Amino acid sequence: PCRFELVESENGIKVILDVAHNPPAMEYLIRKLIEQYPNQKYRFVVGMSADKDLGQCVRSILKVTSPSSIHIVEAQHPRSAKIEDILEIDSSLKDEGCFDLEDRSITKQVLDALTKAKEKNEMLVVCGSVFLMAESREALGFDEPRDSDCIQQVAGASIRAKNLHQQENFGTNSK
Repeated sequence: PCRFELVESENGIKVILDVAHNPPAMEYLIRKLIEQYPNQKYRFVVGMSADKDLGQCVRSILKVTSPSSIHIVEAQHPRSAKIEDILEIDSSLKDEGCFDLEDRSITKQVLDALTKAKEKNEMLVVCGSVFLMAESREALGFDEPRDSDCIQQVAGASIRAKNLHQQENFGTNSK
């Protein structure tokens, strides 16, 4: 799943799920979209890990769609890039992109993107970090297996920084 995976949403929208999360993978995804769906308009839901080249990935997406067709999300994982960091890449994302700093849920943006894709006859592409795929697939109606709370805790999925520039402090009780 999530390697150029084509699914159809309940409202009839074709959706591509792909874990393209670095510049070569994003370029490959864009080339494959153009090759397989050359006359299609695209709408993207994208979220990345903070340690990737966010700028190059966003520039790849902007080659095939406008900022107003990009929904920016932030997975609930400590390695996820903040929405604000992605917005800093290109001023047009702040002005025209789709995001919600109050409700950062992936589900909200996927559902919003599905509605807009239906209105504008677009294909929806959900891409980026593997950390956003389970929630994206659930928003699309898939019954996704989840790791136990214990495994999520060990993997760090429940740890979030208190502010945008604070690093996690693993293994100590100091504040």
